Amino acid sequence: MKKSPLLVIFLFAIFVFSEAIGFDNNKLVANDVIVHFKAGSSKEIARYFDQTVLLNINGTNGDYSKSQAEYILRDFFLKYPPLDFSVVHQAGSPGPTVFYVGSYLTKSEQFRVLIKGYSKTEALRIYSIDIIKAKI
Repeated sequence: MKKSPLLVIFLFAIFVFSEAIGFDNNKLVANDVIVHFKAGSSKEIARYFDQTVLLNINGTNGDYSKSQAEYILRDFFLKYPPLDFSVVHQAGSPGPTVFYVGSYLTKSEQFRVLIKGYSKTEALRIYSIDIIKAKI
């Protein structure tokens, strides 16, 4: 059975277009997560959590369920209310794993934040967050 060159080109274009849409969705979700970090909204960030999340907050770490991780992140935001959050580095293309390195600023402290996630579908799923006090 002969394949038409036009059909092969068409299928390739669909594949490339779908990959581009998926990456743009990750950027949109990443922007949402950035906004929620700036607001200190653990509830909204938890919407993107995987079933279990590895949290490391200043050396205290563990694997937690979505609800436990949300609770721990909420305590962090209460203790260190945000003044600003910005992404300083982003990586992960072309694979499904994505990384965001951010700077979280409070009134008296600065933290380095590493968010790890994946996107097998259109939705970003966060499986790990490290929040470490920066040495200024």
